Amino acid sequence: MHDQPDSRPANPIVGRLGLLVFATLVVCTAFGEVATGLIVPAMPMLGDIFQRPPGTVQLIIVAFAVTFAVGQLFFGPLSDRRGRRPALMIGALLVIAGSVTSATADNLWVVVLGRAVQGLGTAAGYVVARAMVRDIYGANGAPKAMAILFALMAASFLAAPLVGGALIELASWQAGFLFAAIVGSLWLASAIFVMPETLTKAPAAEHPAAYLVYLGLFRHKGFLAFMLCHAVAYAELYGFVAGAPYFFIESLGLTPASYGMIAAIAMSGFLTGSMTARLAIPRWGMHRVILISLTIMLGAPAVLVVLGLIVWLPLTVIVVMQFFVWFGGGFLAPNTAAGVMMSHPKAAGAAAAVLGFVQMCAAAAVSLLQGLIYDGSVFPMIGTQLVLGLVTLLIWHRLKRHTV
Repeated sequence: MHDQPDSRPANPIVGRLGLLVFATLVVCTAFGEVATGLIVPAMPMLGDIFQRPPGTVQLIIVAFAVTFAVGQLFFGPLSDRRGRRPALMIGALLVIAGSVTSATADNLWVVVLGRAVQGLGTAAGYVVARAMVRDIYGANGAPKAMAILFALMAASFLAAPLVGGALIELASWQAGFLFAAIVGSLWLASAIFVMPETLTKAPAAEHPAAYLVYLGLFRHKGFLAFMLCHAVAYAELYGFVAGAPYFFIESLGLTPASYGMIAAIAMSGFLTGSMTARLAIPRWGMHRVILISLTIMLGAPAVLVVLGLIVWLPLTVIVVMQFFVWFGGGFLAPNTAAGVMMSHPKAAGAAAAVLGFVQMCAAAAVSLLQGLIYDGSVFPMIGTQLVLGLVTLLIWHRLKRHTV
């Protein structure tokens, strides 16, 4: 699976400091989903307030996803060269600035601008956190540590729509952005006062130009197998993130708080899947777990499409099947993310950056697509998930032999 052996030692951090460090890694990894989950229940409301159609309001997600993607290409190599902590501090400052900008906006375009800045800052935390998992836990401990990280991340972002829906009903749509600014402030404080530098500095001669690193990654078929499966499966989850608020709130007439409860139930599948992966990986191995994950992520939307075509699709069935889609995502993600990191241990930051870039570009495309094809029914959401589930399974079958 590796072009080069992962011989670097782990840099273990234990005790109370270890718990605080890991908690910060969870915040940094989960922030993108949390920040989005806080605001998606307000999207139909923002369309009404600013008199904009769904396709335009979706730019709130798209702008975040694009800068989140591009930012990782910058912060990944930066963290490999200059250290993890500086990148975390810069990211936290951008998150705070973007969140405050959106919260104080008086038109939709300023909200979109704030989300773009917020996404750029989030990129730093996301890519650096995954690289730090490799720094701290080493090649042997990274898959299990990644599973715990994704499980706790899932617990955070499944709560985000609940919190976002409640904040909208108790306060206003701005409250979600202010909450994000508070979380960003805690992230900054931890980066300054708690987080150690985990990067083992290599001689300057060992740092090739960034474009050479990226070219090397894209020539590595094992890396491509893990990265593409992770990214396309992530985009499948975004079919729900971007499409569900309009279907449940506009088409079915549910309140933002009610939608938040439905989203939390569905997204809890990711938490369950991540926790199950932690137990399944040592017993079944990465490859078998990945295949099971992809089968679930194809099967669940296929069931929904078939039931929709025969005009029998109760709300309960939609929620249960979405739970399974997210379960498959949680079962998959720790394996594919760890596989990406292990394929290029000397460029873990750059590898994480490419993974984040591609997955967020895919998520942005799916979000924009959901706004454009929304027709008041559930089919745009579940049809997109079905296609992406099939694509992911085909990618894995085509490239999995290169990961052995």
